[in-house]
Amino acid sequence: MNPSSPDSHSQQIPLLSVRDLRVALQTVHGHVEALRGVSFVMQRGETLGLIGESGCGKSLTALAVMGLLPERTQVTGSVQLNGTELTQMTDAALCKVRGARMAMIFQEPMTALNPLHPIWKQIAEPLQLHQGMTMAAAKSRALELLERVQLPRAKERLDAYPHQLSGGQRQRVMISIALACQPDILIADEPTTALDVTVQKEVLSLIRQLVTEEGMGLLLISHDLGLMRDQVDRVMVMYGGTVVESARTTALFRKRVHPYTQGLFAARPQLGLKRGTRLQTIPGKVPEIFNWPQGCAFADRCPDAEANCRMAVPSPEKITSNLNTDAAPLPAHEHWVSCLKWQQLGASA
Repeated sequence: MNPSSPDSHSQQIPLLSVRDLRVALQTVHGHVEALRGVSFVMQRGETLGLIGESGCGKSLTALAVMGLLPERTQVTGSVQLNGTELTQMTDAALCKVRGARMAMIFQEPMTALNPLHPIWKQIAEPLQLHQGMTMAAAKSRALELLERVQLPRAKERLDAYPHQLSGGQRQRVMISIALACQPDILIADEPTTALDVTVQKEVLSLIRQLVTEEGMGLLLISHDLGLMRDQVDRVMVMYGGTVVESARTTALFRKRVHPYTQGLFAARPQLGLKRGTRLQTIPGKVPEIFNWPQGCAFADRCPDAEANCRMAVPSPEKITSNLNTDAAPLPAHEHWVSCLKWQQLGASA
């Protein structure tokens, strides 16, 4: 059988499969749906980017995959890691998966690291919990990991505390912790926040190198389009708690279909603009989760919205001559959009 044929694809178990994921958070307004039917798949070795404005659901998607949602949160849909359903697991069972088979680099390492323990102990903890290493063996492995992420003078800094390190050095420690047990999937949530441009490039290059060497999947969350272009194979654009467009990175940068995606790209700063030129913006702001419209969440900001856009959340459609509105997880190699008017609006260059 041809390994690229549809039949063989259907038999291949994806590394991560998210199907119709819905998350309702407990608020003063009661339970409100913050994620509204997120679906995607990732294969081993694939790099996937989540992009969108703050409040669109990017970080919440990552926390839902990791099972780190707040108490009293209601979750429906499916999250499967190598075919194992995660949403039905107990907290004790999830603790055995987190750190061992999936790991996360959090946005701000200063708040994610424990200020009361030296860095080697924080790297050693998952090794002792998941791999049963002795303290001496775990400390030795911690040094190897710090050297691998190119922490300067790693041996001298084993006993350092987080506050004694720079932002870039703390982020390297976070990467060491995440990679300690060689997980199947790595989630990086804005991993370069508050880092200067030079350190950003070093950290991103390091993450990509390590992911390539280990063959793991990478889910990268950011609002930086340039970062996505350089770092991931495929991009998903999120708005209003759902995916509005999904495509290979090269395809998305060549052809944008959803009005929101077009707005994001149009708002990018560009070299060569005359002094005083105002950058384009998307009018309005992301609605609060307890005030989302019944239909397309972008309708109130979209200049081309019509009455039917506000009736129901659009289903994803494949950008081909034969439309496919199947709600199954979106194949990695295809271009999908959730917009009722995408054919009329066309695509931007």
